Amino acid sequence: MTDRPATSGASFLIRATDPADVVTPDDLGEEERMLVRTMEEFAEREVAPVMDRLETRDPEVSRALFRKAAELGVFMAEVPEEYGGLDLNVLAITGMLASRGDFGALGPMILGHQGIGMLPIVNFGTPEQIEKYLVPCMEGTLLSAFALTEPGTGSDAMNIRTRAVLDEAGTHYVVNGAKQWITNAGWADIFILFAKVDGESFTAFIMERDTPGLAVGEPERLLGQRGSYVAALSMEDVRIPVENVLGEVGKGHKVAFCTLNMGRLKLAAGSATGAAKALGIAARYAGERIQFGRPIAEFGLIQRKLADMAARTYAAESVAYRTAGLVYRALEDMARGGTVTPDVKLATLAEFSVECALAKVYASEAYNGLADEAVQIFGGYGFSEEYPAAPMYRDSRIARIYEGTNEICRLYAQRTVFKRWAAGRLDLSGTGGAGASEDGANPRGATEADTAGTRASGDAAGGTIEGMKAVYRRLAGAVVAGVGPEGLSAPGSQQFLGSLADIAIEIYAAESTYLRVAKLVRRGDDGHGALREALLAITLDRAAERIRREARTVLAELTSPKERADRIAALEALLPLPAPLVEARGQVAEQIVASGGEIPAAARVTAQPA
Repeated sequence: MTDRPATSGASFLIRATDPADVVTPDDLGEEERMLVRTMEEFAEREVAPVMDRLETRDPEVSRALFRKAAELGVFMAEVPEEYGGLDLNVLAITGMLASRGDFGALGPMILGHQGIGMLPIVNFGTPEQIEKYLVPCMEGTLLSAFALTEPGTGSDAMNIRTRAVLDEAGTHYVVNGAKQWITNAGWADIFILFAKVDGESFTAFIMERDTPGLAVGEPERLLGQRGSYVAALSMEDVRIPVENVLGEVGKGHKVAFCTLNMGRLKLAAGSATGAAKALGIAARYAGERIQFGRPIAEFGLIQRKLADMAARTYAAESVAYRTAGLVYRALEDMARGGTVTPDVKLATLAEFSVECALAKVYASEAYNGLADEAVQIFGGYGFSEEYPAAPMYRDSRIARIYEGTNEICRLYAQRTVFKRWAAGRLDLSGTGGAGASEDGANPRGATEADTAGTRASGDAAGGTIEGMKAVYRRLAGAVVAGVGPEGLSAPGSQQFLGSLADIAIEIYAAESTYLRVAKLVRRGDDGHGALREALLAITLDRAAERIRREARTVLAELTSPKERADRIAALEALLPLPAPLVEARGQVAEQIVASGGEIPAAARVTAQPA
């Protein structure tokens, strides 16, 4: 068994992907759909009726629903069978991740426990820790929280000041320090705590709530996510047994990075569901709200909003499932070759950490952006807490901060790409196997191709995406040449890195959408093909415009006035002309409103391999 997956991370930037190789929401079979429906019914029947009490952090209601979630097997989903878990497949897990976006105010408790609270124990726990802590966490009798952030550190997590010192007897670590913004702090029974042993060795521990010297602060007054109990921790001579070290002393970064990369993937799935919910409430309201004698859904500007919202939702779903498929399939492939050790899992997550970061940024910004548009469509009612748009708007905002701010994710993703290029692992020179070379065929006008032609071959959309990749590669080379390899880490280069990351994000979203549509085309027409082609066209147009803007921004700084026009024109030639979308947007909006705010589901052909 190798210690790295066969598919290289970030390789989408230099080569084409076969639609058969991606995981999409449309691959869900009957068993997975039943599981997702169970989760949705739990949200509808158990969570929604008590949402007001959840937002007051009523402990009786919150803990009762927490235990019911455990009975549904939510906390067993990703746990290996050898530990008593369900060890579900990639489609089931991703479907569950997405459906938990319906949990509203209960979401932070459930997701914080099941994800960053439990996974460190799943991945790095000893047999004794598994028995003592993981099993009760699966059963819902223990609730776990992740305690990394400190008052003086946020994104700079490795510079924590919480200190742990081994006592003279060698039986306990004595911990002193403080933590901040800890989700589930008020309810947690155990904490995944990070401290530096002797002030130097970054280490993870399992700390029990009733340990003397641990104090939990009052809940923070939050903009959104008001059902979440977020609070500070203070530790004064807290004694943690040596057997509660999680992983190895000095290797806490492995625990943190493994957990955060997976957290970004999960946040992308949940955010895609949040975007879908925003689309749903906006479309239903637009179909019912009468102004000037007709539903506002019939007005052109509202139709444009609804169509663009639908396209972003479809792309966010495509990105989330594709990324989950990359990670989980790689882990499944490795499991067939033997036991997946923590180091192997960490290597796999690191391999696809670029995709996890890009997916998190795209989906969280789609969610927040769609929630904002929902408020706008509701008009004055959107600003009222009596209507669903307002709480969705405030709840969505944190998604761009959770699991590493989107700015940090952008910088991380682009710097990782550059490091892999420098190490010879990712060839951005234009000879690394992309479907079209940088100087290849001009895809301009491809999005104007008849949709039947695209449906038959996919060449037009595929050529457009390869042109986008060529733009990215040329700009990446221009940035390296312009600031020098050493300059890439300088604060002044962050704007260049951000522009490149934004281009990579748009490419990833556009290609993920294209691959999803192409995969469905191979299955045959199910009556929704024209809608999906329109959603793809809107996505491609939006991506091209964003790429065009970021490319101009970079070249304006890195070229002289004499060469600037020619350099910009050369990149423009690789991008499609703006597509005529007025009619397409109107048709998309009409179908979304007619379907009650949902993008019609694709036919699931379970007889074909996913």
